[in-house]
Amino acid sequence: MSHTASDILTPATGLALFDRWTALWNGDFSDPDGFLAPDFRIRFAGNPEGSDTDSLHGPSGIVDLIARHRAESPGRRYAAEGTPLVDPVLGRVACCWYVTREDGTQKSGIDLFEVVRGRIATVWSVTGLRRFAP
Repeated sequence: MSHTASDILTPATGLALFDRWTALWNGDFSDPDGFLAPDFRIRFAGNPEGSDTDSLHGPSGIVDLIARHRAESPGRRYAAEGTPLVDPVLGRVACCWYVTREDGTQKSGIDLFEVVRGRIATVWSVTGLRRFAP
């Protein structure tokens, strides 16, 4: 398989994508088409808020889901836990993250991205019930 320069996932690109993904969860809805693939998909290990996330497609689908989530739970802040790991051969980025709720409690999780042509195409996300301290 041959690659073009725009197909190669670099550590800097992987970190930038995770930063942008985290900003999206923190309510920055600017330019999701710039970092999410047109056919974007997300796969949650659980079923958040009882929604049908398997049918969610494209940047607008995840923006709508996150906007509803933020409206129902304002004040939550998401942050990366450590430095994202980037695998340029497989085109994947993985990082632990945590969220601080309005009451100060925290929970954590891990997201794995498949990156295609410099944009996040698929996310697999696992959320725990609590935060494991570093």
